[in-house]
Amino acid sequence: MDARSNPYAAVRFPRAARGCAVLFVLCSVVSGALAGDKAPWFPGQPETKRFSWAGETCEGCDALAPRSEWKAMASLAGLKEIRFLLTPDESKGAAWSYAPNVVVLAPSALKLPDCQLAFVVGHELVHIAQRHFDEDAHNLLVLSGKPANWTRTGETALGLLNFSLALHLSATWHQQEHEADWMGALLAAQACKCSLEKSALSYLSEDGQYGGGLASAHAPESERIDSLRPFIDSARKLASRVP
Repeated sequence: MDARSNPYAAVRFPRAARGCAVLFVLCSVVSGALAGDKAPWFPGQPETKRFSWAGETCEGCDALAPRSEWKAMASLAGLKEIRFLLTPDESKGAAWSYAPNVVVLAPSALKLPDCQLAFVVGHELVHIAQRHFDEDAHNLLVLSGKPANWTRTGETALGLLNFSLALHLSATWHQQEHEADWMGALLAAQACKCSLEKSALSYLSEDGQYGGGLASAHAPESERIDSLRPFIDSARKLASRVP
């Protein structure tokens, strides 16, 4: 959430991480969601070229058994075999994801109230479901003037990034984050019965002075909150669905 794991974090300016501690998350899951198909409102995957991803090493991370609500959200997003890891520190923020199928949570994420954590996890699942990493790799090939077949490896494509290209991609990153925000909030609403006020809006309002900046992946929290407000009614309807 705070900064998706990537080899070009140095040219982004992620907001500060929250404090740390561990809390077992209790979240009521809509029955049947685990075995269900992708939610009808969840968009289809983009047509972007698929890259091969080796999957970066998460130093010091431990496997994290997924909660039932995380599985439910993954199912609603059309995802299977998502890996969850727990990082020992807050160096990259509360949560992030990396290709092809990994969500990493810091101790501070597990301390969040139930619905805020559901939003954080849902947000990262959207990055994977919507293949934002493939999109970044593709865009870097185009912006660098490389032919489409220059590499099939995502990490190699991302290695082309420099500060100049980051400036060009900043608008795309903002769009990806907004997409992950609203879809993640709706995943939390349907799977965990979380209103937008209790999930995304409360999470983003806690430290609104962070975010944004030159070549930043995230827009300021105030902008992210404003972009989410039109989805309040949709989230409320999903949260009120009878299983």
